Amino acid sequence: MLTNCQLNNFQITRQIGSGAYGVVFHALDLITENEYAIKAIMKCPDDPLQPSGQPAMKKSAVLQTQLYHYFKSFQNKLFLPTVNLDSIVTLNEDQLRHAPHLRELQLQLKCHSHQNVVTIHQIMESSLAVFVVMDYYPVDLFTSIVENQHFCNDGKLVKKAFLQICSVLHHCHSVGVYHCDIKPENILLDANDNVKLCDFGLATTAAFINANVCVGSSYYMAPERVSCPSSVLHSAETQNGMGAQVFPTANGDIWSLGIILINLTCTRNPWLKAHQKQDNTFKYFINDSKVLMKILPLSEDLFNILNTVLQVDPSKRTNLISLIDAVSKCEHFTSSGPLANVEPLTQNEMNCFICGDDTMMIKNMLSRFDSLNTVSEDGELSESSDEICKEYNRDGSSNFPGYSSEDDFESVQDESLLNTPFPNTGITPNGFLDQDNSKFWLKMQYSQFNLSDAPANDSQNATINSNLDSWLPRYY
Repeated sequence: MLTNCQLNNFQITRQIGSGAYGVVFHALDLITENEYAIKAIMKCPDDPLQPSGQPAMKKSAVLQTQLYHYFKSFQNKLFLPTVNLDSIVTLNEDQLRHAPHLRELQLQLKCHSHQNVVTIHQIMESSLAVFVVMDYYPVDLFTSIVENQHFCNDGKLVKKAFLQICSVLHHCHSVGVYHCDIKPENILLDANDNVKLCDFGLATTAAFINANVCVGSSYYMAPERVSCPSSVLHSAETQNGMGAQVFPTANGDIWSLGIILINLTCTRNPWLKAHQKQDNTFKYFINDSKVLMKILPLSEDLFNILNTVLQVDPSKRTNLISLIDAVSKCEHFTSSGPLANVEPLTQNEMNCFICGDDTMMIKNMLSRFDSLNTVSEDGELSESSDEICKEYNRDGSSNFPGYSSEDDFESVQDESLLNTPFPNTGITPNGFLDQDNSKFWLKMQYSQFNLSDAPANDSQNATINSNLDSWLPRYY
Protein backbone atom coordinates (compact mmCIF):
# COMPACT_ATOMS: atom_id res chain seq x y z
CA MET A 1 0.00 0.00 0.00
CA LEU A 2 2.83 2.39 0.87
CA THR A 3 5.08 2.92 -2.14
CA ASN A 4 7.18 5.91 -3.12
CA CYS A 5 6.72 7.45 0.29
CA GLN A 6 9.66 9.29 1.82
CA LEU A 7 10.66 9.07 5.47
CA ASN A 8 13.52 11.47 6.20
CA ASN A 9 16.23 10.36 3.75
CA PHE A 10 14.65 6.93 3.13
CA GLN A 11 12.45 6.08 0.16
CA ILE A 12 9.93 3.34 0.96
CA THR A 13 9.60 1.01 -2.01
CA ARG A 14 7.34 -1.82 -0.84
CA GLN A 15 5.97 -3.73 2.13
CA ILE A 16 7.93 -6.90 2.87
CA GLY A 17 6.34 -8.21 6.07
CA SER A 18 4.02 -7.71 9.01
CA GLY A 19 3.73 -8.93 12.57
CA ALA A 20 1.58 -8.65 15.65
CA TYR A 21 2.21 -4.94 16.17
CA GLY A 22 4.30 -3.85 13.21
CA VAL A 23 4.66 -3.56 9.47
CA VAL A 24 8.01 -3.91 7.70
CA PHE A 25 9.03 -2.04 4.54
CA HIS A 26 11.93 -2.16 2.14
CA ALA A 27 13.58 1.22 1.77
CA LEU A 28 16.47 2.92 -0.02
CA ASP A 29 18.70 5.53 1.54
CA LEU A 30 18.52 8.42 -0.95
CA ILE A 31 22.03 9.55 0.06
CA THR A 32 24.00 6.30 0.05
CA GLU A 33 21.61 4.15 -2.06
CA ASN A 34 21.96 1.38 0.53
CA GLU A 35 19.00 -0.92 1.19
CA TYR A 36 17.35 -1.04 4.61
CA ALA A 37 14.34 -2.58 6.30
CA ILE A 38 12.13 -0.10 8.15
CA LYS A 39 9.73 -1.48 10.72
CA ALA A 40 6.77 0.66 11.77
CA ILE A 41 5.66 -0.27 15.29
CA MET A 42 2.23 0.77 16.52
CA LYS A 43 2.35 2.88 19.65
CA CYS A 44 0.94 1.46 22.88
CA PRO A 45 0.37 -2.20 21.91
CA ASP A 46 -0.85 -4.73 24.46
CA ASP A 47 1.46 -6.75 26.64
CA PRO A 48 2.22 -9.87 24.51
CA LEU A 49 2.10 -12.10 27.60
CA GLN A 50 -1.39 -10.93 28.52
CA PRO A 51 -4.71 -11.89 26.87
CA SER A 52 -5.70 -9.59 24.03
CA GLY A 53 -9.16 -8.85 22.72
CA GLN A 54 -8.07 -7.96 19.17
CA PRO A 55 -6.41 -10.43 16.75
CA ALA A 56 -2.83 -9.59 15.83
CA MET A 57 -3.59 -9.65 12.09
CA LYS A 58 -6.37 -7.11 12.55
CA LYS A 59 -4.03 -4.79 14.46
CA SER A 60 -1.47 -5.03 11.67
CA ALA A 61 -4.12 -4.21 9.06
CA VAL A 62 -5.30 -1.23 11.13
CA LEU A 63 -1.75 0.09 11.32
CA GLN A 64 -1.31 -0.23 7.54
CA THR A 65 -4.46 1.81 6.93
CA GLN A 66 -3.45 4.43 9.48
CA LEU A 67 0.02 4.73 7.96
CA TYR A 68 -1.46 5.20 4.50
CA HIS A 69 -3.61 8.13 5.61
CA TYR A 70 -0.82 9.53 7.77
CA PHE A 71 1.64 9.71 4.87
CA LYS A 72 -1.05 11.00 2.52
CA SER A 73 -1.81 13.92 4.87
CA PHE A 74 1.85 14.99 4.53
CA GLN A 75 2.00 14.54 0.72
CA ASN A 76 3.84 11.22 1.23
CA LYS A 77 6.86 12.90 2.79
CA LEU A 78 7.56 12.69 6.51
CA PHE A 79 10.45 14.35 8.33
CA LEU A 80 10.69 12.98 11.85
CA PRO A 81 13.07 13.41 14.78
CA THR A 82 15.38 10.54 15.67
CA VAL A 83 15.56 8.89 19.07
CA ASN A 84 18.83 8.23 20.87
CA LEU A 85 19.29 4.46 21.08
CA ASP A 86 20.96 4.59 24.50
CA SER A 87 17.97 6.45 25.91
CA ILE A 88 15.73 3.50 25.03
CA VAL A 89 18.07 0.96 26.64
CA THR A 90 18.03 2.89 29.92
CA LEU A 91 14.22 3.20 30.19
CA ASN A 92 12.92 1.87 33.49
CA GLU A 93 9.77 -0.17 34.05
CA ASP A 94 7.65 2.84 34.95
CA GLN A 95 8.65 4.62 31.75
CA LEU A 96 7.98 1.51 29.68
CA ARG A 97 4.48 1.26 31.14
CA HIS A 98 3.78 4.66 29.58
CA ALA A 99 5.47 3.69 26.30
CA PRO A 100 5.07 -0.11 25.97
CA HIS A 101 5.79 0.02 22.23
CA LEU A 102 9.43 0.73 23.10
CA ARG A 103 9.85 -2.51 25.06
CA GLU A 104 10.49 -4.53 21.90
CA LEU A 105 13.22 -2.10 20.87
CA GLN A 106 14.79 -2.08 24.33
CA LEU A 107 15.02 -5.87 24.37
CA GLN A 108 16.51 -6.02 20.88
CA LEU A 109 19.03 -3.31 21.79
CA LYS A 110 20.02 -5.27 24.91
CA CYS A 111 21.06 -8.12 22.61
CA HIS A 112 22.10 -5.78 19.83
CA SER A 113 25.87 -6.15 19.86
CA HIS A 114 25.73 -9.86 19.06
CA GLN A 115 26.74 -10.45 15.46
CA ASN A 116 23.69 -12.66 14.84
CA VAL A 117 21.11 -10.04 15.86
CA VAL A 118 19.78 -7.70 13.17
CA THR A 119 21.42 -4.29 13.57
CA ILE A 120 19.26 -1.27 14.44
CA HIS A 121 20.71 1.87 12.84
CA GLN A 122 18.14 4.52 13.63
CA ILE A 123 14.78 5.07 15.32
CA MET A 124 12.37 7.81 14.27
CA GLU A 125 9.24 8.75 16.19
CA SER A 126 5.86 10.06 15.10
CA SER A 127 2.55 10.48 16.88
CA LEU A 128 1.26 7.27 15.27
CA ALA A 129 4.22 4.89 15.32
CA VAL A 130 7.96 4.57 15.71
CA PHE A 131 10.02 3.70 12.64
CA VAL A 132 13.04 1.45 13.12
CA VAL A 133 15.77 1.42 10.44
CA MET A 134 17.56 -1.93 10.33
CA ASP A 135 19.81 -3.91 8.02
CA TYR A 136 17.92 -5.49 5.14
CA TYR A 137 18.24 -9.19 4.34
CA PRO A 138 16.14 -10.47 1.42
CA VAL A 139 15.94 -14.13 2.52
CA ASP A 140 14.62 -15.66 5.72
CA LEU A 141 15.31 -19.17 6.98
CA PHE A 142 11.85 -20.42 6.03
CA THR A 143 12.26 -19.39 2.39
CA SER A 144 15.77 -20.80 2.32
CA ILE A 145 14.67 -24.18 3.73
CA VAL A 146 11.36 -24.72 1.95
CA GLU A 147 11.43 -22.78 -1.30
CA ASN A 148 15.15 -22.69 -2.08
CA GLN A 149 15.96 -26.15 -0.63
CA HIS A 150 19.22 -24.56 0.44
CA PHE A 151 20.03 -26.85 3.36
CA CYS A 152 18.80 -30.25 2.18
CA ASN A 153 22.15 -31.29 0.64
CA ASP A 154 24.68 -29.67 2.96
CA GLY A 155 25.08 -31.02 6.48
CA LYS A 156 27.83 -28.57 7.36
CA LEU A 157 25.59 -25.65 6.37
CA VAL A 158 22.86 -27.08 8.62
CA LYS A 159 25.33 -27.13 11.50
CA LYS A 160 26.52 -23.59 10.80
CA ALA A 161 23.00 -22.13 10.84
CA PHE A 162 21.85 -24.13 13.84
CA LEU A 163 24.93 -23.41 15.96
CA GLN A 164 24.61 -19.71 15.23
CA ILE A 165 20.97 -19.75 16.33
CA CYS A 166 22.02 -21.51 19.53
CA SER A 167 24.79 -18.96 20.05
CA VAL A 168 22.55 -15.92 19.68
CA LEU A 169 19.90 -17.47 21.95
CA HIS A 170 22.57 -18.24 24.53
CA HIS A 171 23.54 -14.57 24.46
CA CYS A 172 19.93 -13.35 24.71
CA HIS A 173 19.29 -15.60 27.69
CA SER A 174 22.54 -14.53 29.36
CA VAL A 175 21.39 -10.88 29.32
CA GLY A 176 17.92 -11.84 30.57
CA VAL A 177 16.01 -11.61 27.27
CA TYR A 178 13.77 -14.47 26.13
CA HIS A 179 12.63 -14.28 22.51
CA CYS A 180 9.41 -16.37 22.76
CA ASP A 181 8.92 -16.42 18.98
CA ILE A 182 11.79 -18.48 17.59
CA LYS A 183 10.75 -19.63 14.11
CA PRO A 184 12.36 -19.65 10.64
CA GLU A 185 10.47 -16.52 9.55
CA ASN A 186 12.20 -14.56 12.34
CA ILE A 187 15.67 -15.72 11.33
CA LEU A 188 17.20 -13.95 8.35
CA LEU A 189 20.27 -14.96 6.32
CA ASP A 190 23.02 -12.78 4.92
CA ALA A 191 24.90 -13.46 1.68
CA ASN A 192 27.31 -15.80 3.54
CA ASP A 193 24.53 -17.83 5.22
CA ASN A 194 25.06 -16.23 8.62
CA VAL A 195 21.84 -16.05 10.63
CA LYS A 196 20.36 -12.78 11.87
CA LEU A 197 17.70 -12.94 14.59
CA CYS A 198 14.91 -10.37 14.33
CA ASP A 199 11.42 -9.49 15.60
CA PHE A 200 11.59 -9.16 19.37
CA GLY A 201 7.91 -8.16 19.46
CA LEU A 202 6.97 -11.06 21.76
CA ALA A 203 10.21 -11.07 23.74
CA THR A 204 10.19 -10.71 27.51
CA THR A 205 12.51 -10.38 30.48
CA ALA A 206 10.25 -12.62 32.56
CA ALA A 207 12.33 -15.67 33.53
CA PHE A 208 9.14 -17.65 34.13
CA ILE A 209 5.92 -17.75 32.14
CA ASN A 210 2.50 -18.98 33.23
CA ALA A 211 1.32 -22.36 32.01
CA ASN A 212 -0.98 -22.30 28.98
CA VAL A 213 -0.10 -18.74 27.94
CA CYS A 214 -0.06 -19.07 24.15
CA VAL A 215 2.78 -16.84 22.95
CA GLY A 216 4.59 -17.54 19.68
CA SER A 217 3.78 -19.58 16.57
CA SER A 218 1.76 -22.77 17.10
CA TYR A 219 4.22 -24.90 15.11
CA TYR A 220 7.08 -23.93 17.41
CA MET A 221 5.34 -23.35 20.74
CA ALA A 222 6.28 -25.64 23.61
CA PRO A 223 3.48 -27.81 25.04
CA GLU A 224 3.44 -25.98 28.39
CA ARG A 225 2.38 -22.86 26.47
CA VAL A 226 -0.27 -24.55 24.31
CA SER A 227 -1.94 -27.01 26.66
CA CYS A 228 0.21 -28.01 29.57
CA PRO A 229 -0.18 -31.76 30.24
CA SER A 230 -1.26 -32.55 33.78
CA SER A 231 1.62 -35.00 33.94
CA VAL A 232 4.16 -32.13 33.98
CA LEU A 233 2.32 -29.64 36.16
CA HIS A 234 4.02 -31.19 39.18
CA SER A 235 7.34 -29.75 37.95
CA ALA A 236 5.91 -26.23 37.71
CA GLU A 237 6.99 -23.56 40.15
CA THR A 238 4.71 -21.09 41.89
CA GLN A 239 5.12 -17.37 41.45
CA ASN A 240 5.07 -14.94 44.36
CA GLY A 241 3.04 -17.35 46.44
CA MET A 242 -0.04 -16.61 44.31
CA GLY A 243 -0.48 -20.20 43.23
CA ALA A 244 0.18 -19.55 39.52
CA GLN A 245 1.98 -22.44 37.85
CA VAL A 246 4.96 -21.19 35.86
CA PHE A 247 7.76 -22.67 33.77
CA PRO A 248 11.19 -21.35 32.72
CA THR A 249 10.77 -19.09 29.69
CA ALA A 250 14.19 -20.05 28.30
CA ASN A 251 13.14 -23.68 28.03
CA GLY A 252 10.32 -22.72 25.67
CA ASP A 253 12.90 -21.19 23.32
CA ILE A 254 14.91 -24.42 23.50
CA TRP A 255 11.84 -26.44 22.47
CA SER A 256 11.48 -24.18 19.41
CA LEU A 257 15.09 -24.97 18.50
CA GLY A 258 14.21 -28.65 18.32
CA ILE A 259 11.49 -27.98 15.75
CA ILE A 260 13.88 -25.78 13.74
CA LEU A 261 16.45 -28.59 13.73
CA ILE A 262 13.77 -30.85 12.21
CA ASN A 263 13.02 -28.12 9.64
CA LEU A 264 16.67 -27.87 8.65
CA THR A 265 17.19 -31.61 8.25
CA CYS A 266 13.77 -32.90 7.14
CA THR A 267 12.24 -29.80 5.46
CA ARG A 268 8.97 -30.14 7.37
CA ASN A 269 7.30 -29.83 10.75
CA PRO A 270 6.52 -32.85 12.92
CA TRP A 271 3.07 -31.56 13.96
CA LEU A 272 0.79 -28.55 13.68
CA LYS A 273 0.57 -27.92 17.39
CA ALA A 274 2.08 -29.49 20.52
CA HIS A 275 -1.42 -30.16 21.88
CA GLN A 276 -2.25 -33.74 22.82
CA LYS A 277 -6.00 -33.25 22.31
CA GLN A 278 -5.90 -31.26 19.08
CA ASP A 279 -3.05 -32.95 17.22
CA ASN A 280 -2.95 -36.73 16.86
CA THR A 281 0.70 -36.82 15.84
CA PHE A 282 1.72 -35.02 19.01
CA LYS A 283 -0.55 -37.31 21.03
CA TYR A 284 1.26 -40.35 19.61
CA PHE A 285 4.60 -38.66 20.28
CA ILE A 286 3.75 -38.22 23.97
CA ASN A 287 2.93 -41.93 24.22
CA ASP A 288 6.04 -43.02 22.30
CA SER A 289 8.70 -40.51 21.19
CA LYS A 290 10.03 -43.02 18.62
CA VAL A 291 7.05 -42.15 16.45
CA LEU A 292 9.30 -39.36 15.15
CA MET A 293 11.46 -41.96 13.40
CA LYS A 294 8.36 -43.38 11.70
CA ILE A 295 7.07 -40.08 10.33
CA LEU A 296 10.44 -38.42 9.64
CA PRO A 297 13.64 -39.74 7.99
CA LEU A 298 15.63 -39.25 11.19
CA SER A 299 18.85 -41.05 11.94
CA GLU A 300 19.30 -42.66 15.33
CA ASP A 301 21.87 -39.95 16.15
CA LEU A 302 19.52 -37.07 15.40
CA PHE A 303 16.60 -38.77 17.15
CA ASN A 304 18.70 -39.05 20.31
CA ILE A 305 19.53 -35.33 20.13
CA LEU A 306 15.90 -34.35 19.53
CA ASN A 307 14.84 -36.57 22.41
CA THR A 308 16.87 -34.38 24.77
CA VAL A 309 15.24 -31.21 23.41
CA LEU A 310 11.61 -32.22 22.84
CA GLN A 311 10.96 -33.23 26.42
CA VAL A 312 7.36 -32.48 27.34
CA ASP A 313 8.53 -31.64 30.85
CA PRO A 314 10.49 -28.36 30.44
CA SER A 315 12.70 -29.14 33.43
CA LYS A 316 14.13 -32.16 31.58
CA ARG A 317 15.20 -30.34 28.39
CA THR A 318 18.85 -30.07 27.51
CA ASN A 319 20.81 -26.81 27.75
CA LEU A 320 22.20 -24.82 24.84
CA ILE A 321 25.84 -25.70 25.45
CA SER A 322 25.15 -29.44 25.41
CA LEU A 323 22.98 -29.00 22.32
CA ILE A 324 25.78 -27.18 20.48
CA ASP A 325 28.18 -29.96 21.39
CA ALA A 326 25.83 -32.75 20.30
CA VAL A 327 24.91 -31.20 16.93
CA SER A 328 28.51 -30.31 16.10
CA LYS A 329 29.57 -33.95 16.65
CA CYS A 330 26.56 -35.56 14.94
CA GLU A 331 27.62 -37.75 11.97
CA HIS A 332 24.17 -38.74 10.67
CA PHE A 333 21.19 -36.40 10.37
CA THR A 334 18.88 -38.57 8.28
CA SER A 335 18.50 -42.28 7.62
CA SER A 336 19.10 -41.81 3.89
CA GLY A 337 19.93 -39.13 1.34
CA PRO A 338 22.57 -36.36 1.31
CA LEU A 339 22.34 -35.77 5.08
CA ALA A 340 22.78 -39.43 6.00
CA ASN A 341 26.52 -38.91 6.46
CA VAL A 342 27.78 -35.64 7.91
CA GLU A 343 31.29 -34.80 8.96
CA PRO A 344 31.70 -33.84 12.63
CA LEU A 345 32.97 -30.29 13.00
CA THR A 346 36.57 -29.66 13.90
CA GLN A 347 37.19 -27.35 16.84
CA ASN A 348 38.26 -24.59 14.46
CA GLU A 349 35.14 -24.98 12.30
CA MET A 350 32.91 -24.86 15.35
CA ASN A 351 34.67 -21.77 16.66
CA CYS A 352 34.36 -20.03 13.30
CA PHE A 353 30.68 -20.89 12.97
CA ILE A 354 29.86 -19.64 16.46
CA CYS A 355 32.17 -16.64 16.67
CA GLY A 356 32.52 -15.83 12.99
CA ASP A 357 35.61 -15.63 10.83
CA ASP A 358 36.27 -12.01 11.78
CA THR A 359 36.28 -12.77 15.49
CA MET A 360 38.66 -15.69 15.05
CA MET A 361 41.02 -13.51 13.06
CA ILE A 362 40.94 -10.80 15.74
CA LYS A 363 41.54 -13.43 18.43
CA ASN A 364 44.59 -14.75 16.61
CA MET A 365 45.93 -11.26 16.05
CA LEU A 366 45.50 -10.36 19.71
CA SER A 367 47.29 -13.47 20.88
CA ARG A 368 50.24 -12.47 18.75
CA PHE A 369 50.13 -8.83 19.89
CA ASP A 370 50.37 -10.09 23.46
CA SER A 371 53.82 -11.43 22.66
CA LEU A 372 55.08 -8.23 21.02
CA ASN A 373 58.39 -6.74 22.09
CA THR A 374 59.59 -9.98 23.63
CA VAL A 375 63.30 -10.40 22.98
CA SER A 376 64.55 -13.67 21.49
CA GLU A 377 67.85 -15.37 22.40
CA ASP A 378 69.67 -13.53 19.61
CA GLY A 379 68.50 -10.18 20.96
CA GLU A 380 65.96 -9.50 18.20
CA LEU A 381 62.37 -8.37 18.79
CA SER A 382 59.82 -11.07 17.99
CA GLU A 383 57.82 -9.06 15.44
CA SER A 384 56.31 -5.62 14.99
CA SER A 385 52.66 -4.66 15.04
CA ASP A 386 52.84 -3.62 11.39
CA GLU A 387 54.14 -7.08 10.41
CA ILE A 388 51.20 -8.74 12.15
CA CYS A 389 48.67 -6.38 10.58
CA LYS A 390 50.08 -6.87 7.08
CA GLU A 391 49.70 -10.63 7.42
CA TYR A 392 45.95 -10.15 7.71
CA ASN A 393 45.70 -7.89 4.68
CA ARG A 394 42.61 -9.10 2.84
CA ASP A 395 42.52 -7.21 -0.44
CA GLY A 396 45.96 -5.68 -0.78
CA SER A 397 44.79 -2.18 -0.01
CA SER A 398 43.39 -2.20 3.52
CA ASN A 399 44.13 -4.35 6.53
CA PHE A 400 41.53 -6.35 8.46
CA PRO A 401 38.91 -5.35 9.36
CA GLY A 402 39.43 -1.72 8.37
CA TYR A 403 42.60 0.24 9.06
CA SER A 404 45.15 -1.38 11.31
CA SER A 405 48.02 1.05 11.70
CA GLU A 406 48.79 4.75 11.79
CA ASP A 407 50.25 4.61 8.28
CA ASP A 408 46.97 3.32 6.92
CA PHE A 409 45.08 6.20 8.49
CA GLU A 410 47.44 8.80 7.09
CA SER A 411 46.76 7.49 3.58
CA VAL A 412 43.01 7.91 3.96
CA GLN A 413 41.74 11.19 2.56
CA ASP A 414 37.99 10.59 2.69
CA GLU A 415 36.64 12.61 5.63
CA SER A 416 33.59 10.34 5.97
CA LEU A 417 35.83 7.31 6.43
CA LEU A 418 37.95 9.09 9.00
CA ASN A 419 34.87 9.72 11.12
CA THR A 420 33.08 6.40 10.61
CA PRO A 421 33.35 4.16 13.70
CA PHE A 422 34.89 0.75 13.42
CA PRO A 423 32.35 -2.11 13.55
CA ASN A 424 30.69 -2.47 16.98
CA THR A 425 32.75 0.33 18.54
CA GLY A 426 32.60 4.07 18.98
CA ILE A 427 36.22 4.42 17.84
CA THR A 428 36.80 6.29 14.57
CA PRO A 429 40.01 6.39 12.52
CA ASN A 430 40.44 9.97 13.68
CA GLY A 431 40.04 8.85 17.27
CA PHE A 432 42.49 6.06 16.75
CA LEU A 433 45.20 8.47 15.62
CA ASP A 434 45.38 9.69 19.20
CA GLN A 435 46.15 6.23 20.54
CA ASP A 436 49.56 4.72 21.16
CA ASN A 437 49.53 1.69 18.89
CA SER A 438 47.49 -0.78 16.86
CA LYS A 439 47.00 -3.05 19.84
CA PHE A 440 44.62 -0.55 21.43
CA TRP A 441 42.45 -0.63 18.32
CA LEU A 442 42.41 -4.40 18.24
CA LYS A 443 41.41 -4.55 21.89
CA MET A 444 38.52 -2.20 21.14
CA GLN A 445 37.43 -4.49 18.30
CA TYR A 446 37.81 -7.56 20.46
CA SER A 447 36.42 -6.11 23.69
CA GLN A 448 32.90 -7.16 22.73
CA PHE A 449 34.02 -10.78 23.10
CA ASN A 450 34.69 -11.40 26.77
CA LEU A 451 35.36 -15.11 26.55
CA SER A 452 34.81 -16.80 29.88
CA ASP A 453 36.48 -20.04 30.88
CA ALA A 454 34.28 -20.49 33.94
CA PRO A 455 33.44 -24.17 34.53
CA ALA A 456 29.86 -25.36 34.38
CA ASN A 457 27.76 -25.54 37.51
CA ASP A 458 26.83 -29.08 36.56
CA SER A 459 29.91 -31.23 37.10
CA GLN A 460 28.72 -33.66 34.43
CA ASN A 461 28.94 -30.90 31.80
CA ALA A 462 32.04 -29.20 33.20
CA THR A 463 34.29 -30.38 30.36
CA ILE A 464 31.83 -29.32 27.69
CA ASN A 465 31.26 -25.88 29.19
CA SER A 466 34.88 -25.10 29.89
CA ASN A 467 35.61 -25.81 26.24
CA LEU A 468 32.56 -24.59 24.31
CA ASP A 469 31.37 -21.83 26.59
CA SER A 470 34.73 -20.14 26.27
CA TRP A 471 34.02 -19.65 22.58
CA LEU A 472 30.52 -18.27 22.89
CA PRO A 473 30.65 -14.50 22.35
CA ARG A 474 30.06 -12.29 25.37
CA TYR A 475 29.02 -8.76 24.48
CA TYR A 476 29.04 -5.68 26.66
